[in-house]
Amino acid sequence: MMATGNVGAVIRDLKAKIGALATALVSRDGLVLYADVPAGVYTETFAIMCATILGAAATANTELNRSPPEKIVIEGNDSKTIIVGSGKKALLVAVVDQGVDTAKVLTEVTRVAELVKTG
Repeated sequence: MMATGNVGAVIRDLKAKIGALATALVSRDGLVLYADVPAGVYTETFAIMCATILGAAATANTELNRSPPEKIVIEGNDSKTIIVGSGKKALLVAVVDQGVDTAKVLTEVTRVAELVKTG
């Protein structure tokens, strides 16, 4: 894993590159490791819910004897939330406008998740 200060710079760069509304690196337990989100967002709640979403999907897959998901894309009317594993201990989350090219964003988020991988 890279130095903590560098992680913030890399995640801020990701946010700018993909035009994200929010980006965060969170532990799989739901702790905020780094977040660049709009003012007024409760980062702790955001982190816990992102970890819960991936955890729930992993449990559902396990019940079907399938491997846990590597990434999740949640599509809403106006945005997409992308959650990608970043090592055994963390998740990288990006929230983008609905109109963006999901494949391009996924490629970039996955690249950065590998770069800042923990555990």
